[in-house]
Amino acid sequence: MGETVDGQHSGSGNDPFWTGPRFLDAVTAMTFVVLVILQYGWWRDHGRPFSWVLVLATPLLAFVPSGIIVKAVRKRWTARWADEHGFVYHRAAGWPVPEWDFPPFTIGRARRFRVRDAMQGRIGSYPASFFHLTWLHNNKINISTHYRNVFIIDLPAALPRLTMGPTLDLSTGDRVEFESADFNKHYSVHSSNPAFAHAVFTPRTIELLVNLGPRRQAASVTKFEIVGNQLVGVTILGNRPREIGTVFEVMRIVAEGIPRFVWTDYATQSDRSEQYGPDALRERNFA
Repeated sequence: MGETVDGQHSGSGNDPFWTGPRFLDAVTAMTFVVLVILQYGWWRDHGRPFSWVLVLATPLLAFVPSGIIVKAVRKRWTARWADEHGFVYHRAAGWPVPEWDFPPFTIGRARRFRVRDAMQGRIGSYPASFFHLTWLHNNKINISTHYRNVFIIDLPAALPRLTMGPTLDLSTGDRVEFESADFNKHYSVHSSNPAFAHAVFTPRTIELLVNLGPRRQAASVTKFEIVGNQLVGVTILGNRPREIGTVFEVMRIVAEGIPRFVWTDYATQSDRSEQYGPDALRERNFA
């Protein structure tokens, strides 16, 4: 159950046409054109823009309609993926928010973190889980809503911290370069112990990650982090079934590719739970 994740049978073929990527891209483009025309008409008739804030925010506002559509069907996509891969889906999980020491969990102005829905199962031989995280961001000018999709695989033992993917948090260490130029181009690995990073990312693991092909986009915009005895993926993608499968596939490749000697040479003590769930971590109190 949940032995492999290839994303090949988890597309959007059974979804209505208005949830398809092409339709959403068309809606975004049309929204952008309409906003530009309306702002140009106002500027022409009044000699000034309706609002400089709206002018500058137009590229972002263009994504609002497609974002509403995705939000409306996201839970259905997650539930379907869970059913197809032997996961247990929790529409209202009520899980506590992890106390991980990296963004977005350490954002100072973040308020009201919530786990909206979740699922649990296995990826390969590893216990795995997923949850949709939302929070409010107070920047003293306005309050905005943000979200991330969080993926977790439980590892056999705790390992030193390491990250792969886009990040502004350099506390993990310096960037580690590998012999594969293609891997270095698409993935950014940071660790305070380069030898450990090279031990984790073997030539075989690097080859498999590079060969993800068209699915590499979802992988390359996701931040993966080893924290204690867990491999965590945090991304703004992961709403669609194919994206969920891709992120979990990357994590399976990394976890299964870790050589046996790493567990004996680099394992550390950790107070992390072996399985994330409603009773696994202490709940955080956010104002």
